[in-house]
Amino acid sequence: MSSRMSTFFNKATVKYGIALGVIFLYHLPYLIYWDNAPITIHDNLDSTFAWVKVLLDSGMLFSSPNEPVLQVLNGLPKFAFYGSYDLGLLWFALFGMYGGLVVNKIVMSVVGFFGMFLLLKKHLLPENTPELIPWGTAVLFSILPFWSFTLSVSGIPLACYAFMEIRQGERSAVNWVILFLFAFYSSLILSGLFLLLVLAFILVYDLIRQRKINFRFLYAIIFLGLMYAISHFPLVYSFFFKGDFVSHRTAFDLKTRTLSESLEQLDAIFRFGQYHAHSLHTYLLIPIVGVLIFLIIKRQPLKRYLLLFLFIVITSLLYAVLRWELAASFFNKIAQILPIQLQRFHFLHPMAWYILLALALSVIVRWQRLGKVLIIAILGFQFLFIVDKHEIRTESGQPSFKQFFAESLFQEVREFIPEAAEDYRVISVGIHPSISHYNGFYTLDGYFPNYPLEYKNDFRRIIAKELAKDTYLTYYFDHWGSRCYAFNQTLRRDHLNPTPRKIRNLEYDYKALAEMGGKYLLSSAEVDPENNREVKLLKVFEHPDSYWTIYLYENKEYQK
Repeated sequence: MSSRMSTFFNKATVKYGIALGVIFLYHLPYLIYWDNAPITIHDNLDSTFAWVKVLLDSGMLFSSPNEPVLQVLNGLPKFAFYGSYDLGLLWFALFGMYGGLVVNKIVMSVVGFFGMFLLLKKHLLPENTPELIPWGTAVLFSILPFWSFTLSVSGIPLACYAFMEIRQGERSAVNWVILFLFAFYSSLILSGLFLLLVLAFILVYDLIRQRKINFRFLYAIIFLGLMYAISHFPLVYSFFFKGDFVSHRTAFDLKTRTLSESLEQLDAIFRFGQYHAHSLHTYLLIPIVGVLIFLIIKRQPLKRYLLLFLFIVITSLLYAVLRWELAASFFNKIAQILPIQLQRFHFLHPMAWYILLALALSVIVRWQRLGKVLIIAILGFQFLFIVDKHEIRTESGQPSFKQFFAESLFQEVREFIPEAAEDYRVISVGIHPSISHYNGFYTLDGYFPNYPLEYKNDFRRIIAKELAKDTYLTYYFDHWGSRCYAFNQTLRRDHLNPTPRKIRNLEYDYKALAEMGGKYLLSSAEVDPENNREVKLLKVFEHPDSYWTIYLYENKEYQK
């Protein structure tokens, strides 16, 4: 090996080592606190996380699409319960639920760094750009608080790198392996479909510009689409072979927005991003927009810079107008023909914002000595801003992972109940049903994006009187209803109940509950025995590792 090559290799090793060290330090609190760490509950521990536990416990990670998952909603088909065969779930099988969560977080960050670095370095930045710019930008991108446990956001730059390599004629098999793994480690409905649409646009652009089809690029798009069809076979199956399954989504009737509300939504998504695809770019708008204005004044527009900026603006506008009162009916008709959520282009926004940052820095660096100072200041400020938004800081007031799922406490509940778990059904009052799922109970309630409309109507009978007391809960359940919860007027949507309240009158239809198999109620709130003769308190459970005090009630109407 020549001395020049050795020097380059050593420098590259050091830079990569520092980046991986930063990523490790960022995730170190998860290892230090372990399951005492507070983890995001909304759309995470209250749903997707518990679904994985159910699949693992039932041995159904890779089961057939139509096989019923008996533990939830009296048997929800696999295609409706979990729509993909996801490689990320294997980490949970290998390292347990919390360990799998941490491994997935590290994988997301590492993939995010290398994908963004390679994409910027090889395809987007000028050749003479200082290494600090792609390296620093990639580090920032890699430590964003990515949602869930897939590569749906963090893996997009690496997938784009592979596509750009193929587009330029690179024949390495590595690029095809990247696309294969991406399809099995990301969500088609969250980001994959929208990435494919953008790639198709680039294909058409190349066709118009070069007057010929880039067949290798076309084959790569088709390949990713086919791999998604395999990895998301349960979802594909549901479109063609769902039989008499009618989803509760067919009854969606979401509230439209006025023009002013839509403009507020546009402002929010453009300046702050969307919480499922955190980009934390608010202050990055200053250098990004500043450089855009500078380029326009100097008449030196970077075509890719302007296109990316317009992409964010247009897709943010789309996000805002989908429910605008004058446009909602049009988009609803499109959704009936093509049932996708068009606003989900926002899952591509984090990558777009950080590419724009790198391009902006590549312009700023030309400003002699001042430019280098500004670059270091911008990267340093953004690094501190992202660290300040670390999940363990933002969720510090919430129960920890261990406290939330409270395995020891719920094991006591299961052991107290004389029947086997599969022989009875429970509902959860004042706690997320995901906790019951996670701890092995068979539940009538839950949070699912796709379940039978008939089941929703049957379950509504149980909570009808409680819904009638609260117009907001009525609208929330009837017009959306993905949270098929045992709502009540006292707790409303409070499923943490931090200062436990007593429920004076829990007016459920207990006969309807019994008809669906509901024998027990797991409640975080005490139910007044004088006003609720239909239920019997069996025992109160407490545990030092639990956030909850659980009141176990028996439905007297069961097998009456």
